[in-house]
Parts: sequence; C-alpha cells; structure tokens
Amino acid sequence: MGRVKPASDRGFSLLEMVVVVAVIAVLSVTATFAITDRSRGEGDERRFAAAYDRLRDAAILGQQPQGLTLVPGGWLVLVPPAPDALQGGWLPFGKKQKFRGEARFDGPDGAVLPQELPRVPRPDFVFLPDGQVSTFEVTFIGNETISRCRSAGVLGLECEDA
Repeated sequence: MGRVKPASDRGFSLLEMVVVVAVIAVLSVTATFAITDRSRGEGDERRFAAAYDRLRDAAILGQQPQGLTLVPGGWLVLVPPAPDALQGGWLPFGKKQKFRGEARFDGPDGAVLPQELPRVPRPDFVFLPDGQVSTFEVTFIGNETISRCRSAGVLGLECEDA
C-alpha cells in the first residue's frame, strides 16, 4: 500500500493564501472603480424627479409654497419664512443635493444658471399649494446618456431619453 503523507504536506501554504487574497483584492478594487465611474451622472434624473414630487406634495399637503434653487453642482430646497418671522425671504431647508453628472436648466426666460446662495435667497422654481409649478426644462447629461425632463405643472415631471 501507499504511504500516508505527513500533515505538513497537505493544504495550502501561507504564501499561496497571501497570493490568492491579493489577487481577489485587486479584482474587487478594479470592479468597484469601473462600476463607480460608469454610474457617474446616472440617477440624477430619478433623484431630481423624486425631489420634484416630494416638493409638490409638500406644497399641496402643507398648503404652503415650496422652493428650489440651483447652486453650483446641485440644488437646495427653500421654504418660506414662518408667518411670525420678523424678516421676509426664503430659508434654506436641508442639505445641498449634488448632481453626479451635468444638468442644464432652462426656464421661460432662458437658461437658469446656478449661483452661490445669496444672503436673502430666492427660489428658481416655486411649487404652489394648488399644485402648479414653475415651468422649466432640464437636461441631464451622464457618461453615455442624455435625458430631458419638463415641468408639467399639476401632472408632475415628464422625462424622456434624448
């Protein structure tokens, strides 16, 4: 019969295990960067549409206008001041939402350009309690996609791939 090998000859060596773990780490880092780079800019349309619906619903249900202003690289929600506030003007609400790709906005009077938030901010787009919304069109540009969305007032946001 054959000889039984000693226990030290069976299994993987420490060096083999280190090489396998290193190869798996390199593959996972490469895959992560590939997925992150490809998804850059994608999803802005969905995120913005969700914010649009939330603001419109908040205006209708709360019977108080809501605002949205464009700032460099994203947008910010604005709310009107409380009725008992001493000074007028809209107030920022929440954190700045960032675009992952490029977004271009057009209003009835032409391009709406992002600007730093002034001391007394004004919304670029207003959501009224009766469901009406300022008219605008936005173009989202991702790595391989272009889509356009139009404000349709009470009907919501209409989006299509360009």
